[in-house]
Amino acid sequence: MVTLGLDASTTCVGYAFTKDKKILDMGFIDIKKEKTPKDKVQKVLEFLNNNPYIEEVYDINIEDSLSGFAGGRTSQQVIIKLAKFNAILCFMLENFEFKVNSINPMTARKNVFGKARVKGKKAKQFVQEEIEKMYNTKKWCKETTRGNWDKRNIDMYDGLVMSLFEKKA
Repeated sequence: MVTLGLDASTTCVGYAFTKDKKILDMGFIDIKKEKTPKDKVQKVLEFLNNNPYIEEVYDINIEDSLSGFAGGRTSQQVIIKLAKFNAILCFMLENFEFKVNSINPMTARKNVFGKARVKGKKAKQFVQEEIEKMYNTKKWCKETTRGNWDKRNIDMYDGLVMSLFEKKA
């Protein structure tokens, strides 16, 4: 049973396909150039549809949209834009008869790592360190044109956390 984990933002969607905690494929889909939420969703759906694992997907876990302001760094417009994009993406995935679960990122991290965060450490750094303790991800990580670690890889890691999330019975 394959699980697809998604971390959707309005510029990049991280994804990971896993089966029995084994990574089958993961990466990120750059949707920055698409203008409308419809175009962004269409690009994501086309990309996912071309992945060979999509036929085996049983569950899709998507990171719940941000519902509050992140210490003043997130505007109301960004939250609304993200919520709209997530709603359209989930609706379309459900129309293709996938079971889509919205998961709070803190809940998923606690489920996968045993804790949601570490005091004094940013969430992205915490997720990167924990994922890299669990898996060798080099084959999926992308580099920038200058040879640096592409920061969009963290979206892929967040997608992996979503994919590894297990619902309690």
